[in-house]
Amino acid sequence: MAEEILGYLDHNILDSIRKGDPYNIKKLLKDHNITPIYSHENLKEIKRSVGSEDIFLSTLQELGAKYIEPTLEKNLPTGSAKIKNIDVFDVWKWFIENEDPMPEYGYGFTSMLEKFYGGRNDESYADIFSKGSDELKSLLNDALKDLESEEAFTDEMRSAIESLPELLNEQYKQMSIDLDNQEQPPVKQFEQATGLGALVLKNIKSPNIVEKIFDSVKKSMESVELDIDIFFGVKPQPYEANNDREKTLSEKVNGIYHQLNFLGYYRDTGMKNTRGFVRSSSDMTHAGIASFCHLLLCRDEGLVVKAAAYEYLGIKTNIVHFQAIKKINKDT
Repeated sequence: MAEEILGYLDHNILDSIRKGDPYNIKKLLKDHNITPIYSHENLKEIKRSVGSEDIFLSTLQELGAKYIEPTLEKNLPTGSAKIKNIDVFDVWKWFIENEDPMPEYGYGFTSMLEKFYGGRNDESYADIFSKGSDELKSLLNDALKDLESEEAFTDEMRSAIESLPELLNEQYKQMSIDLDNQEQPPVKQFEQATGLGALVLKNIKSPNIVEKIFDSVKKSMESVELDIDIFFGVKPQPYEANNDREKTLSEKVNGIYHQLNFLGYYRDTGMKNTRGFVRSSSDMTHAGIASFCHLLLCRDEGLVVKAAAYEYLGIKTNIVHFQAIKKINKDT
C-alpha cells in the first residue's frame, strides 16, 4: 500500500478555496491523492474569522481533511504527532469547549515582543511586565482553586505557586529599567547597529539562506562571539527552562522563523499591533507543524521564504507556493 501523502493547509489556502478555489486546489489534492491536514492553529484562525466559521469547517469536511496533533509527554513536545481521522465539527466542538485563549499581555512576553517592534508606545516595559504578572497571578489563582480538593496538594506546593508572580517581578525589574532607558525599539537598534534590515536581507537568495544571513550578522558584529544554532533558536540559551533538552524539529523551525522575522527577512507586516503579531505567530506555528507533513500548501510569500528553516534543518517537507495571479492592464 502506497504511503499516504500529507499536505498541510495553511489558513490562506482554506480561504482561497472558500472564495472560489482559483488555484484548483481541490482538483490538485484529488488528482495526486494528497490527504489535506489541518491543526489546532487552523482552528484558532477559523475562530478569528468571525461569521465564516461554518464555511471553513464545511470546506475541511468536504476535503476529507484530517487533524494533526503533536504529542506531549509531561507537557513537553515529543517531536512526534498523531494524525486523526475524525469529524471536523466534533474537533471544533472540543476546541471551543477547551480552548484557553492567551490573555491580552501574554503574561508579559507577547506584549514585550510587540514593543520590541515599536508597538505599545503608550506603555513602558515596566507597565507591560506588571500587567503580565497580574495575568499570571490570576491564572495561578484559578489553578489553586482546582487543586484544593487534591489530597496530594500540600501547603508547600501552594506557597511555591503563590510566590511565582513575585519571583517573576523581581527578574523583570532590572530588565524593565534597561529596556525603558533605550531610545528606540530593539528591532530598530539592531538594524542601526548592524546596517542590516529588510532592504538588505531581501537581496539574500537561496540556497543556504540561514547561513548567508548569519554570515552577514557576524561581519557586522565582529566583536561578538556567536553560535549559529543558538542565535537562531535551534539550541536553547543557557537561561531557558529545560535547556538540557534538545528541541524538536518543529520548535527549531519556529526558532529560525522568529529570528528571521526579527532580523527583517521578509518581515511579517503589522508587527507593531496585536493583530499583526498574532497573525505572524500563526504563520510561524503553521511552518513548524507542517514539518510533520510531506507538503506545505501556502500562498503567503513571507511564510514560504522563512521556511528556509527546512533547508537548514534538513527537513524534507516540500513547499507548494501558490502565487498571486497578476492582472494585465490591456490599456498599457
